[in-house]
Amino acid sequence: MIEILVTSFPFVLRVMYLRWKGLPITLYSVHQALFLWLVLALILFFAVFYYYPKSFSGLVPFKTVPVVAENGGTVTEVFVKGGDTVKVGDPLFSVENSAELAKVEVARMKVAEIKSAITAAEHEVDMAQAQLAAAGTNLKQAELTLADHEDLKGRQSVAFQPNQLERASTRKETSEADCQSAQAKLEAAKVQAEKVLPAQLSSAIANLKQAEVELGKTRVVSLVDGTVEQMTLHVGSRAGQAAMTPAMLIIPVRNEEESSRIVAGFSQVSRTELYEGMAAEVACESNFNIGMMNTVLPARITRIQEPISAGQMGPNGRLMEPNEKAKRGQVVAHLDLVHPEHKKLLVPGSGCIVQTYTTDLKGSMQGSMTAHVVAAMGIIKAVGLRIKAWLGLASGIGLTGSAH
Repeated sequence: MIEILVTSFPFVLRVMYLRWKGLPITLYSVHQALFLWLVLALILFFAVFYYYPKSFSGLVPFKTVPVVAENGGTVTEVFVKGGDTVKVGDPLFSVENSAELAKVEVARMKVAEIKSAITAAEHEVDMAQAQLAAAGTNLKQAELTLADHEDLKGRQSVAFQPNQLERASTRKETSEADCQSAQAKLEAAKVQAEKVLPAQLSSAIANLKQAEVELGKTRVVSLVDGTVEQMTLHVGSRAGQAAMTPAMLIIPVRNEEESSRIVAGFSQVSRTELYEGMAAEVACESNFNIGMMNTVLPARITRIQEPISAGQMGPNGRLMEPNEKAKRGQVVAHLDLVHPEHKKLLVPGSGCIVQTYTTDLKGSMQGSMTAHVVAAMGIIKAVGLRIKAWLGLASGIGLTGSAH
C-alpha cells in the first residue's frame, strides 16, 4: 500500500495539470501517467522486497531444564512451588530413602569394623615384635650356654658333662626355631596391618561413598539458576525417571548474550542480501502497546546459520527421495539488540516480526546514486513495520494472524 502511494506522483501530477488546463480527465488523457505509475510501483516493489528481507517467524528463544528423579520412588517432601526462583544446589524434592539410609549405615559399620581390625592388627604387630625380641634373648642365652660347655669340652675339664652339652645344643636349636617362628608371625602381622586391612578399608570407604551418592540421589537439587514452572509433583506421588514426564521444569536465567538474542527464519532467496552486521528492527507481540512505546526495537544480525535444516539427510533402511524434502527450509539468522537497556523488554518465547535494512550495498552499485536511492527506500519498510504493529494491536490478531 505504501509503495503504491509513494509511486502515485506521476498520476497526481497529470491530474493536477489537466485540472489546471481545464481539460477533461479521462482514461485516455491519463493512460501514460497510469502506465508510468505501474512501472514505478513494480520497480519499487521489487527493490524493497529484494533488498529489505522480512521474517514473520522471529522469536525470542529460551531453554528449559526438565527435572526428573535419578532414583524413582514415592515423593516424601517438596521444597518448591511453581514460580519459585532457585539457585544451583537448592533442594527441589526428595523421595523415599529408607533403603539407601540402611545401606549407608551398613557401609559405615563396615568401615568402623575394619578400622577396629587395623587397631587390633597393630597390637598384634607389637606383640609379635615383643615375642621376637624375647626369642632373640633366649637364643643369645642358649648360644652362651652352648659356648661354655664347648669350652669345658675343649679344656677337658672335669666339670664337662656330655649330656649338658647335648641339652645346650638342643636348646640353641629350639631358640633359633622360636626366633624364626616369631619373625614369621611378625611379617604376617605387618602384612595384615599394612596391606590387607588398609585395602579392605579403602574398599569399604568406596562402598560408603557409593551408598552416600545413592542416598544423595533421593534428594533432587537444582543444577541451574532459574524459575520453577509446570509443577506436577506432590507428596505421595511417584517421581518418574523419564525426561518425557518430568516432575517440573526450570527456566534457566539467560546469560548476558542470550538475554538480547532473537532468532528469525528468512526465505532462501534472501540469502544473498543478508549479512552479518546488517541493520534490522524487531517488533514482538509481547511488547505491543497503544502508545507504540518500545514496540519496535533496533537490532543487528550477528550470525547467519550456514546450513539449511530441510537439506539434512539421515541413513535409514531405504534410499531417500528428494521430494520427501519438498518443504523448503529457511535461512536462520541470529540477531542482537543494539541497546542493552532493551534486553529487559524481551519476553522469552515471544513471537516477533523482523525487518532488515540494506544500508551497505556491495559490488558495482557501491557508492552510486542507485545505492543511495535503495538505502532511502528503507523508510518505506520502517513505516510499514509500524503500521503492521499498530494494526496487529488494534485488530487483536497479532503480527502473524494468531489469536491472543
